[in-house]
Amino acid sequence: MARAPSTYVIGAKTFAEQYVLSALIEQRLAAARLQASSREGLGSSVIFQAADNIDVYVDYSGTLWVNQFHRTDMPPRETLLAELKEILAQQDITLLGALGFENAYALVMPRQRADVLGIHSITDLAAHAPTLSIAGDYEFFSRPEWIALHKAYGLSFRTQRQMQPDFMYAAVASGDVDVIAGYTSEGRIKEYDLVTLADPKHAIPPYDAVLLLAPRRAHDAALQEALKPLLGRIDIATMRDANLRASGSDANSSPAAVARWLWQRIGGR
Repeated sequence: MARAPSTYVIGAKTFAEQYVLSALIEQRLAAARLQASSREGLGSSVIFQAADNIDVYVDYSGTLWVNQFHRTDMPPRETLLAELKEILAQQDITLLGALGFENAYALVMPRQRADVLGIHSITDLAAHAPTLSIAGDYEFFSRPEWIALHKAYGLSFRTQRQMQPDFMYAAVASGDVDVIAGYTSEGRIKEYDLVTLADPKHAIPPYDAVLLLAPRRAHDAALQEALKPLLGRIDIATMRDANLRASGSDANSSPAAVARWLWQRIGGR
């Protein structure tokens, strides 16, 4: 049996949250005297196919459920996570656990405007939608989430626009659009005092951030012990703060700097 490489490779997708989490994992491994490096700029399917070359990475339960395994049923969050763990295990991939937050699609409005209109859920929004405009990223309106939302709530907006994700939050905050399809862990939700609308019919699947281990690391006790202090520790407010910090342009906004801040914030020593 070939000896496992001495350096652990951490995979990351192509956005700031992933770079921060990758840096956090690398720092935790270094603290455990384990060598690690990052391989960034990957997509979900690429990461999945590269399991032989990547040892650990963060993915999202809904992405795996819908995009990787093409499931259309939406069981409760805990059921979905348990089933997903079993499905991954059949491919010798270990779902070590959830980090504690979701990066899910959500319909987002300015808090003040939502309060004035009495909109706190997508059910409330449906009654006002014909007089409102909505914006989403370039793929949202063709995604299963939008189809599921439309089917569950009968949403019909006055206008529907596509925008670059970086522009959407300022656009809804300024009133350029009324509602956006945002991401729940986005730091600008806090920056612009926006609110995510409740989804009482659970049309959108859960998108828990989960730690995955490649097949060759299934029984790697040193790796798992180094990572377990992260499980269940990062709540949504903390991840939004981290992502907002990562959107800056100074030395404190680098992934490594934000990861150090994040570790201290969740009680690390």
